[in-house]
Amino acid sequence: MKFAGFPKFALLSVLAGVFALVLTGCGASSNLNLTQGNWSMTATPSGGGTFYIGGNLTQSGTNLVGTMYVVNSNCYSPSQTVAFTGTVKGNNVALTSANVGGEVITVAGSGTAGSLTGTYSIAGGTTCNGDGGTLTGTPVPSISATWSGPIVSQGGSNVTLALALTQATTASSDGTFAITGTGTYTNSTCFSTATITSAFVAGPYLIVNGTTDDGGNFSYTDVLLNSSAAPTSMKGTYQVSDAGGTCNGDLDSPTFTKQ
Repeated sequence: MKFAGFPKFALLSVLAGVFALVLTGCGASSNLNLTQGNWSMTATPSGGGTFYIGGNLTQSGTNLVGTMYVVNSNCYSPSQTVAFTGTVKGNNVALTSANVGGEVITVAGSGTAGSLTGTYSIAGGTTCNGDGGTLTGTPVPSISATWSGPIVSQGGSNVTLALALTQATTASSDGTFAITGTGTYTNSTCFSTATITSAFVAGPYLIVNGTTDDGGNFSYTDVLLNSSAAPTSMKGTYQVSDAGGTCNGDLDSPTFTKQ
């Protein structure tokens, strides 16, 4: 083919157009865009059991950054912050944790903006070195709602507690999403209302602390949502510390249902 007499700028324009088509055909702009916010990853070790990795996960371009927690694991305390970094390439996601106690978690997954499946492995340390298995992940929707259920209490035989929770829309610097709200007791001779003083959700994991209207304290800890993708109930440990109060020492493992 001869290009004699063909304007140089026209040739460059044609070549640029062809190059753009080639890039489009190769998927230059097809990288996955993950839903930003609170994520939960359910890990199933090859030896059995389940643990969870949850917290704030954000994407900027092809880069991922997570500030997360590992819950239900023999290797990590649920109060230990675990930083993750990673990348997105096409539909594939790669995450690697910071070194915590000599242990590093590696995640390799693929999927959609709101769903990941893949594998994980742990290297280093002593307890879980060599552990690995499958993993599924999903963003956790806001749990802002009223959650209510019966509790075993010295304040009566038919006591219920309703927690009206409001979740922050943005994460705190520690990767958790703060929760505020109030509580309402029904059929209790001890309390009528409660105020949440500190609470958060990270992945499917919650901790709620508050005060009661008689000056006592209550907690609802080690709480897990029944579903990360569409939670309808939660279960944890409820306890009352109320020096001199009738309900001091109340202890139960109630399930609260979303109203």
